[in-house]
Amino acid sequence: MDKSGSTELAPPMVRQQGFTLIELMVALVVASILAIVLLTVLVFSFNSNKSSSDVTSNDNNQRTALTLLTRDIGSAGFMLGNAQSNCVTTLAYDSAATPQYIQYNPVWAATQTAGSTLPLGGAAATVENYPPAGSANVSQVLMMTEAPSVPAYAGIPASGGSAPTRQLPSQVFTAIKNGSGSWTNAMASTTLILSPKNSNSVSSGDTGFIHIPMGTAAVCLRIPIVSTSANSITSLPSTFMPGGGYTDYASELTSLGIPGLGALTVSNLQHASIVDLGSSASTLQAIQYWIDDSGAFPVLMRGVYNALNDQPVGPAEAIAPGVVSLQILFGTIPSGSTPGNTPPTFKAWSQVIPGADQVVSVAVAIVTRSLHDDTTYTAPATITIPQPASGLTAPNAFVNYTRSAAEIHRHFQVNTVVIALRDTTWN
Repeated sequence: MDKSGSTELAPPMVRQQGFTLIELMVALVVASILAIVLLTVLVFSFNSNKSSSDVTSNDNNQRTALTLLTRDIGSAGFMLGNAQSNCVTTLAYDSAATPQYIQYNPVWAATQTAGSTLPLGGAAATVENYPPAGSANVSQVLMMTEAPSVPAYAGIPASGGSAPTRQLPSQVFTAIKNGSGSWTNAMASTTLILSPKNSNSVSSGDTGFIHIPMGTAAVCLRIPIVSTSANSITSLPSTFMPGGGYTDYASELTSLGIPGLGALTVSNLQHASIVDLGSSASTLQAIQYWIDDSGAFPVLMRGVYNALNDQPVGPAEAIAPGVVSLQILFGTIPSGSTPGNTPPTFKAWSQVIPGADQVVSVAVAIVTRSLHDDTTYTAPATITIPQPASGLTAPNAFVNYTRSAAEIHRHFQVNTVVIALRDTTWN
């Protein structure tokens, strides 16, 4: 059969599957919108969690700081006997420190100023870097002294080469000796004669505190016990005794202007008593709180010092990051009044009158800010600090914190507490 005239059929048309360009563009747009929404939700959730975590951390930092402050302040001056609690001031000299004369008290404070040296720390004292230059906000350095080892004050015999603290009877000094070795009433003496002198009462190399009645009050002087003999102790040469001996101490006490104190004389020394504090940092320590701003944010620091030689006992501790203000007021009653019977009057330390005011409590205010911005939050321009009593005015009042422009998106927290001094209320 002839097939030359036949016609072949074309293969059927096949429809191509897939997205058109328009469909693909629409899909990309929809996916982009969904990705943006999801990313926004994730960022918002992250910021919310970070803000919540920051606020929680801020609260925990405040609690830590208040716990330590309450413990330290409550024990300030406790178990020091007449080496501290009955003295209107305890004066210590240290030629390596700045300033050279340090007034130790159960608890006291000083204004923190950038560029100044911290009050405690001897030759190793830290230079302050807070508040920032030009800032109107205030903060204080809080200090206190306490006996960290109660058994050291219980009259336990010395063991392991560590001398315990012992209180000698009053009127232990009958005469003093001048630099040439002659008995005299000249105040320049640095050798004290004990009557009677028990060979076990004081030890060479220890530090002693002399409790000295003066007029209507008493003062304590920290002295080094460089050497002892059968009936005397000598305090020079030492960096912890003024070069002019008790003459220099007398001049320093006069310059303090404490009411009713009078002048330091040989007669005062003859009616004094002495406490041998030994040579260990475990018998008497000073504690110092301040704000350090050398890092990415301000941090509340705590340092412990050996009150016998002013040196740090270990490195300073970072207690609470984000603390921007530490302020202290002192609850006072008239000297001689019974604690609990008289409502305290709160004063700044600069307004407390030694000999006339008795400090029975300490009011503490801590202002803490979060470490990160929360752009959904705007902080008030002024952070109000509650007062420990009504009617308080400057300088005897807490100062409100003024936040800076850089802190506009930070959260702030304020905690205040009033802490009673055990040494004052128990004795």
